[in-house]
Amino acid sequence: MNLSLRDIALCLTGADMPGPEGDRLIVAVRTDSREVAPGDLFFCLKGERFDAHSFAAQVAAAGAAAIVAQRELPEAACPVFVVADTQLALGRLARFWRDRFGRAAGTRVVAVTGTAGKTTLKELIAQTLAAGGGWKVAKNHKNLNNQVGLPLSILAADGSERAWVMEAGISKPHDMAELGVIVAPDLGVVLNIGPAHLEGLGDLSGVARAKSELLAHLAPGGVALSSMDYPELWAAARAVRPGVIGFSARDAKAPYFARFVAALPGGRGLYEIALRGETFRAELPACGAHFAENAAAAAAACAELGLDAARIAAGLKTAVLPDQRFRCCEAGDWRVVDDTYNANPLSMRRSIEAARLMAGRGRLVLVLGDMKELGRDAAEAHAGIGALLPGIAPDAVFFAGEHAGDVARGAGGAAAVTAVSDPAEVVAALAALPKGELPTTVLVKGSRSCRMERYAQALLEGLCATSTEGGRA
Repeated sequence: MNLSLRDIALCLTGADMPGPEGDRLIVAVRTDSREVAPGDLFFCLKGERFDAHSFAAQVAAAGAAAIVAQRELPEAACPVFVVADTQLALGRLARFWRDRFGRAAGTRVVAVTGTAGKTTLKELIAQTLAAGGGWKVAKNHKNLNNQVGLPLSILAADGSERAWVMEAGISKPHDMAELGVIVAPDLGVVLNIGPAHLEGLGDLSGVARAKSELLAHLAPGGVALSSMDYPELWAAARAVRPGVIGFSARDAKAPYFARFVAALPGGRGLYEIALRGETFRAELPACGAHFAENAAAAAAACAELGLDAARIAAGLKTAVLPDQRFRCCEAGDWRVVDDTYNANPLSMRRSIEAARLMAGRGRLVLVLGDMKELGRDAAEAHAGIGALLPGIAPDAVFFAGEHAGDVARGAGGAAAVTAVSDPAEVVAALAALPKGELPTTVLVKGSRSCRMERYAQALLEGLCATSTEGGRA
């Protein structure tokens, strides 16, 4: 970001800030008082359980250039900009920065959303543009994609980038209206929909409408991309943006298409990709038919931004998946797949199917946790995961959470489901297994609040510790 105190005053209060003080440039924008350094702008956010206004004196003493607050702060020895709502003001400043410098510099702003895999898609697009196209790219840090994380990510860009690739995450009907106004993308991508955040979004049609609303906020001349593989989503996207361009992992006649070809060592995969009829093959950092939609979406976005097939293939080959998103670590007799960042019925099913493909003729162990925010559909959604197990034929299933019985009910006795409450239980059970001819693949997945990363870490330390040096991640 390259904004002065005068810029911020004009944006947030409409008043000028004359003199040398107004010329002072802000170093960074912060919402965590512990991170404030000299020259930073601090926003006093207020929630149900916290009020950052209490840290005003501390922030000023740390060298903050100014504070944005919802009331006067006489204890703060620095300029204070008073606004009605600090969270909305944060979004307004991000949009101000996006408009003033993003467009002036010719920066292309990309926004992605979807039920499952949007962080991975964001990374694929950003890394392909950078490695394949040689572009300087800004992106969300990890998955900072809500009404606080998205504007902070935009304000962290310095304005010299050729592309900003941002993801937008929602859980309530009004969320996308707020995020779309902030990001105003030149290219909007809706990856998929599935039964997630149903407590806030209602049903699958509600999810489709909420996700597609991103396309209503495109900048003038913006391009819309949407998956054609979900009827409710494709209908909602076309209702919002009749000229939306489709991509698919099912319909080879779609403008952009991808299909899974073969599994490669280390959990990687080979895919065939078609860009408006031009076909090529590319290696990606995950395997399975479900990942073809990520390949199609990433290739479509990069093609619309001007990259050719060769540069897209080169960029995709070097891409690395984010932490806790189907990251594969192999050591000795074990292959641990850490997909613990989050889970919903769509992503859970896809991860299990991909793990089965990766395991091949080797043993497959599932270490699963609850899928949250499913409301009244939670029990049946977990039973639906259980119904997958007979066809997957895992060698063992461990479940941490309140829905172990529902998963077992869905499996109908065709697969034993062991309820666990501590990672040590799983490590001990697997350590007792006889050595197999092929590595044993262990998938660990569950919703964020289940903290399933504890299980993944325990498995890596308990099973792979003796041969980690010979493994790869």
